[in-house]
Amino acid sequence: MKKYLPLLLLLIFFRTSAQTGDSLLTKVLTPTEMQTDFKYLRRLLEETHPGLYRYTSKMQMQAKMDSIYQLIQQHMGFYDFYRTIEGFIADIRCAHTHSLPFKNWVSYYSNRMKTLPFFFFPIQNRSYVLFNGTYDQRIQPGFELISINGKSMESIRKDIYRYHWDDGFIESSKSVALQGQLFGLFYYTCIDRPDTFQLAFRDLQGDTVHLTTPAQTFVNHQKAYIKNPVNKQMLKWYNTKRPKKPWRLSFIKDLSTAYLRFDSFSGEGAKTGEEARERFRRFMDVSMAKIQQKKTHYLIVDVRSNYGGWDTQGVELFTYLMKSDSAVRYYQRLHSITDSSEFFKYSDLSSDDLKNIKKELQSEKDGTFTLKENENPDLQLQSPKPNRFRGKVYILIDGRSFSTTTEFTAVAHSNKVGTFVGEETGGAYEGGNGSSFIHLELPNSKIQVGTPLVYYQNAVHQPKQKGRGTLPDYTVPITLESLLQHKDVQLEFVKELIKKGNN
Repeated sequence: MKKYLPLLLLLIFFRTSAQTGDSLLTKVLTPTEMQTDFKYLRRLLEETHPGLYRYTSKMQMQAKMDSIYQLIQQHMGFYDFYRTIEGFIADIRCAHTHSLPFKNWVSYYSNRMKTLPFFFFPIQNRSYVLFNGTYDQRIQPGFELISINGKSMESIRKDIYRYHWDDGFIESSKSVALQGQLFGLFYYTCIDRPDTFQLAFRDLQGDTVHLTTPAQTFVNHQKAYIKNPVNKQMLKWYNTKRPKKPWRLSFIKDLSTAYLRFDSFSGEGAKTGEEARERFRRFMDVSMAKIQQKKTHYLIVDVRSNYGGWDTQGVELFTYLMKSDSAVRYYQRLHSITDSSEFFKYSDLSSDDLKNIKKELQSEKDGTFTLKENENPDLQLQSPKPNRFRGKVYILIDGRSFSTTTEFTAVAHSNKVGTFVGEETGGAYEGGNGSSFIHLELPNSKIQVGTPLVYYQNAVHQPKQKGRGTLPDYTVPITLESLLQHKDVQLEFVKELIKKGNN
């Protein structure tokens, strides 16, 4: 299974509890405490992380770790130390490796951390108000945030990008850190924690509007989102619950087009990879029968904002779309760097998994361990389904397409399954790191760290640029106008392509 971090909170309302005050603001760590934590983190990474040197040589990475150890020689406030750890984690360039300041960060953030009372949506390196969490009606959805406390948003954006964890050299996924609660979290933990914000906005006519507002907990943001009338329309459009079914088929009648939407590859409650595969097959078989019955010529596959899930479901989707009659590989190789570690006790590996590790891994001369093909159907040749879709396929992607989703998009792109529309995906084309994960807290600071155990090598053509995502055939960015009018410009672009294809 390829798990993912569900940190993107577009659905902004959730339960909160009555707690106030961030006790970490006054927490100070001694050099011994920090050095102990960092040595512990370094041992975890060097012993178990398969992609630690994927984008940075071993010599360079070890020099970086030595340098950090030398820097933490004096007492340091908690958030200063956390920023040091966060920057180091970001330098690994692995989107499945992360650090968070504490357990249950959503609840802590909502009730204890006083942050900027706005929900922003990033568009092409600019930040726009989606919800106003104050009671000042001058600041409306669509206003652009220009500066915070005299610091330009361009500068703030670069600072936050420095600390966000991403695969390789992908920038499209970094914008996630500028959206909603994540922007508040990254600004608070990595930049500043002021009591008051001096803000400058650019309104829809291009004029500058200034606002001074106190920092507030997200509990108070929520109250203002509901009560401030400027948010009414945006709440109606964007504060909606996700559909109960993560996979949905519909038809665009006048275009002879089927539309398959995949919110995730989470398996609808499946507990094993094979169970997830079977559930997905049932859905796809029913969908293919309906598509064939309607004699549909075009298929739109929408995997935007799909953060991943079960690897098996990405593999299965590919076999329903293959153009080749011959079997092909989906993964070239999956490997780990250890078959035993005391850190495994902090992993999501089941007791059966732990017993079977050595059976499922093949030792290599270079010291790595390859997952055996006969133990993993996903590593075997993948044959096209007899009932696969044979018409023209369009695949919608963006920077929030990640993990299992980006493995699917990369392999589908390399095998020329269809036409890709949208924005660069958030996972590396060649493959990332994932499968199973270790989650633990550093002993003194209690900073939460998550790391993967398996290195993924997709069976794709060598890309022109290492460490980039799947690039669309047609780049179609979201616009401010489309956000404010609730229009899906990427889907509409595909519809226009289909109309032209019909002529």
